[in-house]
Amino acid sequence: MLSRAVEDYLALRRALGFKLIDTAELLRSFVAFAAARGEGSVQARTAIAWAARGTSIQRRRRRLRTIALFVEHLRAEDASHEPIPTNLFPCRASSRHPPRIFSLEEIERVLALSASLWPTDSTRPITYRTLLGLLFTTGMRIGEALRLRVDDVDASGLTIRQTKFCKSRWLPLHVSTAEALQHYLATRRGVISQSNRLFLSWRRRRPLGAEQVLRTFQALCAEAGLDGAGGRRKPRLHDLRHSFAVHALRRCGVGRDAVERHMLALSTYLGHVSVTSTYWYLEQTPQLMRDIADACDVWQCGALS
Repeated sequence: MLSRAVEDYLALRRALGFKLIDTAELLRSFVAFAAARGEGSVQARTAIAWAARGTSIQRRRRRLRTIALFVEHLRAEDASHEPIPTNLFPCRASSRHPPRIFSLEEIERVLALSASLWPTDSTRPITYRTLLGLLFTTGMRIGEALRLRVDDVDASGLTIRQTKFCKSRWLPLHVSTAEALQHYLATRRGVISQSNRLFLSWRRRRPLGAEQVLRTFQALCAEAGLDGAGGRRKPRLHDLRHSFAVHALRRCGVGRDAVERHMLALSTYLGHVSVTSTYWYLEQTPQLMRDIADACDVWQCGALS
């Protein structure tokens, strides 16, 4: 019974665009745990006992929250499933490290250093320069960038397919970015490969992997003297996405209406399913909040004078 309910729940949410890979594994694990206890409905004590097996406080919270959402869905038609408390595994709000926001000058240093990647006479230097530059200037997720195909590129933009929420979108590019991408494509056309992926490894002509890109990016950052933020020693590739969003918001107009319009446009460009996801960049970047507050103060003083 619970097993069938899980599959129906996953099918419904996937139809709405969610991938739910981790959620599926967790729910199936819980169903097996409950079945071993001979239970055909969700019992709060069983959910708590299963969640407590998580390897960290964050993981235990995640497990319990997953079951709680599942139960909310089930109880719409069957009240025999017990509500799940979600406040049993508290953790500090500061457990999430702030993003590392790169300045334009810092990224230029990293991109300049990519020219010295070994072997310098291969496609590796221009591949990493183009890929990292694209991440910084578009805010794409690394998975989206690595799934790009040659025919996803046109003269003025990119088509992003297989996004996090299974929705495609088109990204217009700045002229300089489009020109750099076309220059890379000219080099890419000379590469013989059975893959149509845009970014290939120089040695085996196979699609680049995220771990491979991360190691190279962190090595370049270390050479440039750039570390991570908060408790992280090394920057993440996702920090390039954060950097794009923060710089885009810093360039928005003054006043609440201007910020809201810019936020909606940025949310669409980044491929967020909800604008609330984009507001996280405001909340997690104190300097940006201060910049906007100061700009609004200046605007208000001018408007009232």
